[in-house]
Amino acid sequence: MRKNDEDNEVGRLAALHELQILDTPPEARFDRLVQLATDLLGVPIGYIAFLDEQRQWFKSRRGLRAKQTPRSIAFCNHTIQQNEPLVISDTLLDKRFANSPLVKKSPFIRFYAGIPLANSKGFNVGTFCVADREPLKLQPEQLKILQELAALVEEQLSFRQANDLLRKIKKQLELRNDFIRKVFSFYMSDDVVSSILDSNTKQKLGGKECKVTILFSDLRNFTPLSDSLPAEQLVAILNNYFTKMVHVIEKHRGTIYSFIGDAIMVIFGAPYSTQDDSLRAVACAIEMQLTLKKVNMMNKKKGLPQLLMGVGINTGLAVVGNVGSKKRMQYSAIGSSVNLSSRIQDFSLGGQVLISEATYLETSKDLEISGHLRVKTKGFDYPIHIYDVVGVNGDYHLHL
Repeated sequence: MRKNDEDNEVGRLAALHELQILDTPPEARFDRLVQLATDLLGVPIGYIAFLDEQRQWFKSRRGLRAKQTPRSIAFCNHTIQQNEPLVISDTLLDKRFANSPLVKKSPFIRFYAGIPLANSKGFNVGTFCVADREPLKLQPEQLKILQELAALVEEQLSFRQANDLLRKIKKQLELRNDFIRKVFSFYMSDDVVSSILDSNTKQKLGGKECKVTILFSDLRNFTPLSDSLPAEQLVAILNNYFTKMVHVIEKHRGTIYSFIGDAIMVIFGAPYSTQDDSLRAVACAIEMQLTLKKVNMMNKKKGLPQLLMGVGINTGLAVVGNVGSKKRMQYSAIGSSVNLSSRIQDFSLGGQVLISEATYLETSKDLEISGHLRVKTKGFDYPIHIYDVVGVNGDYHLHL
């Protein structure tokens, strides 16, 4: 039931403002309905109006110059007070309107027909109207056409409000996702966060075997160094070191698996893989060593100890996915390829980048190698070849 009592004016105005339609640009969907009404009824004037506290504002208009009029002189001020169409065949014969400035002056209205437009709660927020400068007796079938078109306007208003609501919800979800992404990014890489938020399914335990390149880095002789430093100073040194290293790793699109004491484990090729995963890993390692040199320069100026870092890299198959329990899981890579990366890192001296033969075979054309070794390592029955990388050419041009 449409609400039109004077006591409901507060509610009507609230409903109008909820539409957020006042003073908005023209919209083709409303303009088409106004044009259709004037064409079908053969009249020169048609409009969709909304009435706030002081004015009648036209969302769409045809045959009118004014964008708005005072509500006090609006025919539609009467229309919204009732639930039925207001039809005036000759305004000069109606004492309510005979002396109206809209009759006596431009646009010189003699005929008016208006249909109240209600929102979903039944408040008459506006009108759908046609008018003429000559008296006109509206036929029943013509009134029905006007009512049907008015119903279409109401539908469009509902669609418009629903779309506005959906846009607001979408914006809120985007802001919430951005917040979640920022919070998660403190604990995992951007790629892992994206794979979680972009997934349409609930995260679950499990993984898949895929080819990855794993980078392990570790600070040399850091344990005795940490014993000689105050705790606050030690944490400050480590945080500065990690901050610089993480920046380099993210630049090369590596996925940080974990920080293990002063060590870092990084995966290239998961959750997203590219054709140059192994080369990016090597370039990342070289740039990490170059960045550490800059860190040490700053440490020296501050009277802080110098840091030495070893890096080991291997390429191979690993099981990558969520490991842990249903309540607490972690994105991880598991397998002998991961273990071999760690073992290679153990052979690395401070300032070195050592890579496995598998990584070398994929990247050799872009690398500068200072030498290679054949070594036996714990956990593997066969000797392995490791290569000492001192530079990356191609698009990188990084050199130790």
